[in-house]
Amino acid sequence: MAISNSEFGANELFSALSSGNGTLVLGCLEEIDARTPLRSEAELLKKAFNDAGDPVLAFQIKKSLRLAVFRLKGTQFKVSLAGLEKLLHDPQRLEDLALGITTIEAAEAFLAADYFRQAGWQNFPAEILPTFCLFFKRHGSIEDSPALIELTRHPDPTVITAALAALEKLDPVNLQGIIIPLLDSPQNVIKAQAIQAFYRWNRAEALKHLVKLLFSNTEAEVVLALHHAAFFPYPEIEPHLIRLLTTITNPSVLMRISQILKNNAHIDMPFRLFWVTRTLDGQHQSLVKGILLGIVRALADRKLIEGSVQDYLNQLKERVRREELNILKATCQISGEEADEIILPTLDEFETPPVELSPTTKPSSAPGSTTTQEQPAESATVPEPPFPAAEAAAPPPPKPVVPPKSPEVDFDNYNNLGEQDRIQLLARANASFFKENSARLSELLSSAQGKELAAIINLYGKFGQMGECERIKKLVKGDNPDIICSCIKALASLDPEYLCLYLPQFMQDKNGKIRMTATRVFVGIDRERIKSLLTGMIGSSQVKQRSLAVATAMLVDFNIVRQPLLDALAKETSVEIIDKLAIVLSANPDRELLAAVYKIGINSKTSLRAEQQRVIQVLAEKLAIALNHISTPEELIAETQQAYEAEIKAAALAREQAEAERRAAGIVDEDADNGDESVQSILTSDTSDAKTTRAKVTVIIWMLVAIIWGGGMALLFLKLVTGE
Repeated sequence: MAISNSEFGANELFSALSSGNGTLVLGCLEEIDARTPLRSEAELLKKAFNDAGDPVLAFQIKKSLRLAVFRLKGTQFKVSLAGLEKLLHDPQRLEDLALGITTIEAAEAFLAADYFRQAGWQNFPAEILPTFCLFFKRHGSIEDSPALIELTRHPDPTVITAALAALEKLDPVNLQGIIIPLLDSPQNVIKAQAIQAFYRWNRAEALKHLVKLLFSNTEAEVVLALHHAAFFPYPEIEPHLIRLLTTITNPSVLMRISQILKNNAHIDMPFRLFWVTRTLDGQHQSLVKGILLGIVRALADRKLIEGSVQDYLNQLKERVRREELNILKATCQISGEEADEIILPTLDEFETPPVELSPTTKPSSAPGSTTTQEQPAESATVPEPPFPAAEAAAPPPPKPVVPPKSPEVDFDNYNNLGEQDRIQLLARANASFFKENSARLSELLSSAQGKELAAIINLYGKFGQMGECERIKKLVKGDNPDIICSCIKALASLDPEYLCLYLPQFMQDKNGKIRMTATRVFVGIDRERIKSLLTGMIGSSQVKQRSLAVATAMLVDFNIVRQPLLDALAKETSVEIIDKLAIVLSANPDRELLAAVYKIGINSKTSLRAEQQRVIQVLAEKLAIALNHISTPEELIAETQQAYEAEIKAAALAREQAEAERRAAGIVDEDADNGDESVQSILTSDTSDAKTTRAKVTVIIWMLVAIIWGGGMALLFLKLVTGE
């Protein structure tokens, strides 16, 4: 975990230290122990120690706190090898021993390791075992594997995860048999560490477990998954991180994602982020924009982009716009003129770059020269220094924000301008202009036409009040697409409840521009309603409705329509719509989506099975690009096939085991003995319901009457035939 010296970073550090999660706590302590901490960080250690309830974590935090105090006082702590040997035999001085182990120099680690092995370090109290595990992770060898394996069965989860981390480095070959049972551990901290180690043998399965933890409904589990995600090859996790950005709105979690993205920033990342940002709304979009802006600045600092950040963002916006228009033309079958008029909503706000969540800076390095004070070997006493008065490091003063200049709008010469100039003038107008010229704009709202009227309506949408939207409500029922689209966007801010009555109708309009504008606005107002509407349209029996829904799906957050699109692919009977589904699905590739599409294609029973399987190939090709070609499309499909076959075998084995358990328990299948009840069972049944009993008896009596009547009729017929 990279610790920032900002206020946000301090909050994150304390959150990790006080989380009770051994993996996060030990990760933070390891980073702090490796350098001279800030005084503010020492204060956080002290506070976390006072709040710690777990004895193992409290011990580890106190060890780091004492070490931080020594370093802040300018003392380089050191215990001699002879002193360490004595401390190993003094159970009352575990804290001193932990400090000695943490600060031991690499040159002496070889001899110290022998002392620890001879003392049976794995049998020491649980509080100090994570310190030993970290030491052997750095300086151990294969001969330490048995002791570490023994600790994987320890009752304390922090000890287990520390042992697994050490084994992952020292003895990965023998680790596989240990970690497979731990993948289903009820304790997430153990499960996550096992997932990280399991990646060595089964990439697809390990990623499957990680993604499940990553998209948990519990924030603590998401944070834990992000901590371990940093240890996976970045190209494998980037699609999942970008997808997570669209589902998480918590700034704390978004900041953690941002740190991973910045540490692995590459030239294609801004486009991928911009692509998902276009379908977000409100504060969520602003937060993700902040992450995008930070990544672009990081690329600019590394000289990976040309020109200014703003120029690059403008180029990026245009690239996203072109890509989206190409896909919309392919899926919506709209005209080029309609498509060229479609704009990406809210993305123009990048002209005033949003504030980043928080700057991520690396911690300051430790001072180069300090005075060494070696303790005498005879006593090996570690003094308890008084805690220095910690003065929180003052953050750098924020840069003054220069407000943008008000646009110069000459409204006096408005009537002498051409239509295009008028539209540009209105586009530059701000709130003060709207307020000063409200009377004139009100007149224009009644007299203007076409795109000029649309520009005026846009002004009302930006700066108007709810009481001013009655005339706009009348205009929304017109037939000019430009005016209708402007009315939709204006009413979205002025009176969204009224607009919601008409949005489903607009989403199915024959004009592509109206459909797309209505869809995007609807997403910002009510995600659940649009999800329900699109799900119904995608599952419609009418081909036109389904085709329209698939095209519309490009305009909303993919997570909303992910499952409905997969359901549609499984039962689609139109080749044209399957091709559109392939375009939409492949625009958002990840391994889980490929696995889902593979299952559909392999199990398909429709006449279009070949077309459905072609979607697998298209998606695999796009995913290979998203993964920076660490795997070819063929390798991705082969891995997906292996995972699917393993899943089928596991399911069959589970069914066999369940059936064997049923037989062993003497449970008889009810369907095997489900014949009609006999008359005797009805007559002898012991039922408490008198009405039920009478009804059964009545049925039996009528059956007997029918038999007797039938026999009498047979005798009569026989007499008539024989004449007797």
